[in-house]
Amino acid sequence: MLKSQHHMIFYPEDRTKLDECTKPRPASVKPCSLPCAVLVPHASYSMVSEALHRSFEQVQMLKPSLVVFLGPLHQEVLSEDEPAFLFTPESEGITIAGFDHLFATSLADKLCTMFPTQVVKQDSYFIEEPALELTLPFIQSYFGDTPTLPLLCGSCNRAQLAVYTKVLQAITKLSPQVLFIVSSNANAVLPATEAAKHAAAFVRTLSKGSSLCEGLRTHTISSCNAASLDAVAAQSWANGHWDITAMFLGGKEYETIEAELDDPEKHVWHISATLGASHDYQ
Repeated sequence: MLKSQHHMIFYPEDRTKLDECTKPRPASVKPCSLPCAVLVPHASYSMVSEALHRSFEQVQMLKPSLVVFLGPLHQEVLSEDEPAFLFTPESEGITIAGFDHLFATSLADKLCTMFPTQVVKQDSYFIEEPALELTLPFIQSYFGDTPTLPLLCGSCNRAQLAVYTKVLQAITKLSPQVLFIVSSNANAVLPATEAAKHAAAFVRTLSKGSSLCEGLRTHTISSCNAASLDAVAAQSWANGHWDITAMFLGGKEYETIEAELDDPEKHVWHISATLGASHDYQ
């Protein structure tokens, strides 16, 4: 089992406090049908707990048989792991605040067999990345012991993105009642005005169903994990665009993305959104 590395910095170490932070809230919307995807941010709970709840509220009435966490890989891929660009844990799970979160290891094995040069098991990347660790308590709170398959991905070229899309297609074929959770912030840490500009472009791109990776290439977008968002949006079950639920800055919700011209601070915007066909919940 992996051991938690990012408690206290990103989320409470105390079990009682962690349970309080992640306690499910009532659903207030019509959910998507499975398969579907939800966008969540990653930062300390003081900054993103409201955004995380807003995302999970959108899908909490669903009963997925599998949760797939698609997280960002901020570090460089080790030369010995190339040409792989998608990584899943070697360990069977991770212990967070005394609770063992178990991974879908059998599915991970199948993907490594199906895509032997692109998908690799490697714990080291997960030790360095906090996104999975801070999201798992929310997954457990809202979906109990549903198996979770974590995947990390950095930047992708077009060929790799095509493979990534096929990997997600394979997952959906093996487990049709799947919920994809994509962890991404709307922009890199930037001065307020530039951050707002990039975050607004991120939201527009999601809403239109356009390519985020293309936005990265043209430097109009600076968000992380764009490849995961593009690969999910390319799935046949997706409805072509993300539905934006809420926009947050510093833990506060805003109706629009904007910045004061004289704001000296650097900002990161956090977005809640869903992707998939809606239906009346019975």
